[in-house]
Amino acid sequence: MFAIMQIDNDVSGREFRRKMRAKCEFICKYCQRRFNKSYNLMIHERTHKSPELTFSCEVCGKSFKRQDNLKQHRCSQCIWR
Repeated sequence: MFAIMQIDNDVSGREFRRKMRAKCEFICKYCQRRFNKSYNLMIHERTHKSPELTFSCEVCGKSFKRQDNLKQHRCSQCIWR
C-alpha cells in the first residue's frame, strides 16, 4: 500500500514521492500463511478448524471448504446449466 505525500523542499514545489505504509501481517497459527487483514486470517483459519465441513454444489456436486467459494462457483459455473 502506498501513500502519496508532497515534499516541501522541492524547487518546483510540486514533486510527489511514494511512501511505504507500515504493513501489518497476520499469521495463521496452523500453516504460517500471512495475511494483511485480520478478517482474512479469521476466514482462513476456519478451514483448519473444521476440515470435514464442506459445501457442495447442488447442480454439479463440486465441494468447497468455504461457503463464499460455493456461492462464487454458482454464479460463474452452474447458474446457466
